[in-house]
Amino acid sequence: MDLTTRVLEGSGLSIPIFDGSYNNGKGRYLSEPEIIKNSLLEQMFEAEDLQSLLLVKIDSKNPDANHLRQRTFQDGIRRKLAFSSGNSYYFADGSLHKKIRRLFATEPDTACRYGSLLVSNCYKGSETFTGLRVKIVDFEDPQYAHYKTGDCHGKISPQLAKQLGGEGNCPFQFRFAWRSNWAEPDNSQCPKTSFLSKGTFLPDANLTDAKGYDIIMDRSSIKGIKKSELKNLIPCGDYEFPQAVIGNRGNAKATSYDNSWQFTIWYSEEAVKQDLSKPTEEKARELAELQRNPFVLAKYQKC
Repeated sequence: MDLTTRVLEGSGLSIPIFDGSYNNGKGRYLSEPEIIKNSLLEQMFEAEDLQSLLLVKIDSKNPDANHLRQRTFQDGIRRKLAFSSGNSYYFADGSLHKKIRRLFATEPDTACRYGSLLVSNCYKGSETFTGLRVKIVDFEDPQYAHYKTGDCHGKISPQLAKQLGGEGNCPFQFRFAWRSNWAEPDNSQCPKTSFLSKGTFLPDANLTDAKGYDIIMDRSSIKGIKKSELKNLIPCGDYEFPQAVIGNRGNAKATSYDNSWQFTIWYSEEAVKQDLSKPTEEKARELAELQRNPFVLAKYQKC
């Protein structure tokens, strides 16, 4: 059986699957591969680098750790666990395993917590960009407050957002990847450590284009680096990325839902006053006025 991962024409990875839960744990290879479209993984590595990638699934109710040990599969290639995403475990040969693990060098176990970032379907698309100008800030530091970032939230140039399928003044979920081997020898302004990041970007020309940046990234978005080492490895400041991969997992959509007052803890006091308190008070005054006239109130209730 051919256990080669292939890059599909257009955009996508076709990854062979070994089902370890079949027949009391003896396992079998599935005839249909896993298809992942617009992933960071596809953009980050050459097609030949990814050929050894194999997806192993085990019974989540009765997990057998033996399936996750280094092993030789049917094609004779010795593979070991490189990262996981939920109940999906991705194995790779020694070369690819080493390259992927560099993304989690300071905290190897995060390959299981954040490995999903590599294979997330970026439904609106993913692209490799060159010459990105990125400002990394910390929303908890008052000196960066004017950039209006937050926990895993940053800003992006509207033009760049449009290339990623963004929609006007609309935030979107992003995935971002940087590999240190993409650094150019004479570029001292790019990070020396590989990393993945995720969160939301909001298009904002005033905070990006007008100040000479493509992206304002909050450091809280960066994953796979031990928090105690993050400040030293990637200090806040201006960076130039000779190459980086960005994916748009989905644009925000307006929707209505019921919630308790507790959700307000995620917003600043200013935002609560402006976006919640003010319209609520105006609506309360409108309803109070309607109740003065029973006929008008009756018409309102029928609308």
